[in-house]
Amino acid sequence: MHTIDAIRTRKTVKVLADDAWKPCLTEDEQKELCDHLLTLAAQAPYHYKSAERYKTGAQTSSLPFRCYTLDGATCNALATKLEALDPPPGKILNMLWAAELLVITTWLPDVFGVQPEERIMEPVPFVGNLRNMEHIAATSAAIQNMLLGATAEGYPNYWSSGGVLRYESARKILQISLTEIMLGAVFIFPKDAVERAEEIKPGKLREEGKVLGSFSKKVSL
Repeated sequence: MHTIDAIRTRKTVKVLADDAWKPCLTEDEQKELCDHLLTLAAQAPYHYKSAERYKTGAQTSSLPFRCYTLDGATCNALATKLEALDPPPGKILNMLWAAELLVITTWLPDVFGVQPEERIMEPVPFVGNLRNMEHIAATSAAIQNMLLGATAEGYPNYWSSGGVLRYESARKILQISLTEIMLGAVFIFPKDAVERAEEIKPGKLREEGKVLGSFSKKVSL
């Protein structure tokens, strides 16, 4: 699919399953798809390098975001673990059952605001400075690259804010530090998901605000 076609046809497809689906792709095929999407994510533009404190273990990249990947079998295993936790997983559970691949994408704040002594979620608020704004923009671009790549390959996809995955209980299971802020849980569903799913929820705002003159203005000097 041409890049322009991927941009025009990309749409929110929230696939909900009533029980765990068996992945359509083999483990090798899932890895190939995952590596392809991560390669596209890494091509996103970024202005500032991540802070040195985030460069630990094998994650030594200067990119201001991190990606945590779960194949279909791992998504099903995570769903089982989340069922026993508080708060309830909600629709995240149904999406995990349907997912062929999940890429949890976090951004790495340079500076945090004053934080409560105890918290059950990520460190919000963060300082609204230029560096943090640029980090969010870069991470958003990386996520969009993955969505377009999945669309081009024919895989329905959904950019979730993360829901229960943002909580400490889930983050401990995923081994994702609370010092990173989740910007998107990118669900990639099987190519035939629309036909198989018990329920599909399209994006509510797909047709909103798209008239060119309603969000743009020519500058005349």
